[in-house]
Amino acid sequence: MDFFILGNPRSGTTLLRLLLNAHSCIGVPPECGMIQWWHSTYKAWGADEHLLAQDFLGDILRSKKIEDWHINPADITNILEADYTYAEVFDAIYRQYTGKPIIGDKNNYYIHHLHTLKHIYPKAKYIHLVRDGRDVACSYLQLQHLNQELKYIPKVSNNIERIAGEWDANVSKIDNFLESENALVIRYEDVLSDTKKTLQLVCAFLGTAFEPDMLSYYTNNNEPESTLHWKTKVLEPLDTRNFNKFKTVLSESELDLFHAVAGNTLKKYNYVT
Repeated sequence: MDFFILGNPRSGTTLLRLLLNAHSCIGVPPECGMIQWWHSTYKAWGADEHLLAQDFLGDILRSKKIEDWHINPADITNILEADYTYAEVFDAIYRQYTGKPIIGDKNNYYIHHLHTLKHIYPKAKYIHLVRDGRDVACSYLQLQHLNQELKYIPKVSNNIERIAGEWDANVSKIDNFLESENALVIRYEDVLSDTKKTLQLVCAFLGTAFEPDMLSYYTNNNEPESTLHWKTKVLEPLDTRNFNKFKTVLSESELDLFHAVAGNTLKKYNYVT
């Protein structure tokens, strides 16, 4: 794996995935955490003769959200029959799926498995996308108005203090992990306000050049239908006004509470002075 996109939920990581996926040389498939899920079982793949391809194939095909990939089992079988390590198996799966030379992965829950990622792919790069936590809170609250029985709808808090604590902890956890890693940190708001410049930075970080077609990401519709109920904006041109929602959504007391919990992290990313 060449790179991973990291971020707190509802921070624009899907938007970044789609922007990058619109590049002719960069491929980031829909969310599916199979790389981490099966590591404990198959990490010795290629060295332990007791691990069977039939079992590995079956587990890959029952991975959460893998149905959105529409994978041909025969293609996976061919990969498993090659002389690959665990990491190389998933490299091959991702490259075959995307058909592109630079491959990445985006799963917000990787926040809790950062060292596993590093163990599997010690040379991988990381892109940390940060969004104003107060707007993240607005997004969390908005999710409460959707049908909570939707298959993959994110299960998030509607309590401002808990949201602030989660955002602060997640951003800080990624920050601490990336201190010694090959990483790029960008803000969601900069993706909106200066899209081309921000994507130029990201592309240079990944060893390629910006392509204008990236800005037309929404015409490709690379987001699975199973998640579109809460990601409708990915079907539209970039909404450059999609920030500072907290000014009209959150009350003064809610903002005071958020600042009390996560004020230092807000300051670190220049969201408050």
